[in-house]
Amino acid sequence: MKYAVIDISSSSISMIVAEMNDRVTEIIFRDRASLTLLHYLDGHDLSQRGIEKLIEAVSVMKDKCVSLGVDVAYLISTAALRAVTNFEEVGAAILNRTGLPVNAVDGQTEAYCDFIANRFYSAYESAVLLDIGGASVEICDLSADDRSGMHSLDFGILTLHNKFVEKIQPDEDEAKRIKKYVARKLDKANVPGEGRFATVVMVGAAALALYDIYAEFAGAADGGERSMQYKKFKKLVDHLLTGRDRSKLILDVAPEKLYSVGIAAVVAKAVFRRFGAKDLLVSDRGVKEGYLQLVNEGKIEASDYDFRKEEASIRPQPGAEAAAQPAAKVRASKKGKGEAQPAKRRGRPPKAAKEKVEKSAENKAASKENTQE
Repeated sequence: MKYAVIDISSSSISMIVAEMNDRVTEIIFRDRASLTLLHYLDGHDLSQRGIEKLIEAVSVMKDKCVSLGVDVAYLISTAALRAVTNFEEVGAAILNRTGLPVNAVDGQTEAYCDFIANRFYSAYESAVLLDIGGASVEICDLSADDRSGMHSLDFGILTLHNKFVEKIQPDEDEAKRIKKYVARKLDKANVPGEGRFATVVMVGAAALALYDIYAEFAGAADGGERSMQYKKFKKLVDHLLTGRDRSKLILDVAPEKLYSVGIAAVVAKAVFRRFGAKDLLVSDRGVKEGYLQLVNEGKIEASDYDFRKEEASIRPQPGAEAAAQPAAKVRASKKGKGEAQPAKRRGRPPKAAKEKVEKSAENKAASKENTQE
């Protein structure tokens, strides 16, 4: 079985495709496309232009599922649509145009998905997970057995940019205001302080881009575990705030993160200092991997899109010619499953019908000639 999870986040739409055999899951494909939905807000509503852009992006991901032979797909939305007041309208539009139902993921569930996907890091000393997203930040104690050590904070890279940054990237003064704001949010959420965590595991697109920039800046070796030395990381953060070629560094390595990586670095440094962490690691597993695992274990209920029903709907019936079968139009049911409905036939009429029309015309012509004679 092949499964796909498509994630609508605040700054991109991403997808994983996984193959599951004997309860072993292997990620075989990853994809991501930039899409900043906050640029398409009309007040607290997602604008019609934003809805169209989102539908277009989901359709592209759905087509890739088809080409990869995916059996079942789940479409999820994290912080991107949590604050959108017309979520039901957006979800209905996506369902109507693509057949994929949107599964809304709240902040605590998002943190839990991150936690499940990265539990193997609990073998490290006092490990904590940090997910810096566009509209939220998740922090999870990887040594905890329940959700008591999970926090979902209601700010992210894009909200910080809108609140504090005047130009493309933050300067030193703006970075100081961001740090103070982050510290207040951490205190309010009762996030533990220094001495509690020794290892920070970062996840998400911003973390991966930040590591790639760090590797270029510090000359880190390719391959192996993605780890960062704290002293070199601090130098990178200073460079991203004051370096003359900071934009070139970002554009050379992660151009799509020009607006966000500087803020992500400031937030990460603030969290690292709070914990007094010694080891900084970056994981490529996150919400999508955790969501798929929890769904397959029956711990999360989700609406899916079943591509196998679409295939069955266009299979020729016994004794009928394949050419005579109508194309299938897939529409989602109330449960979110894909159900095939026959589409109206278009184009030229069948050959038999055409010959019948031509024969009728010949008979009429012959009859007219006999009458004239």
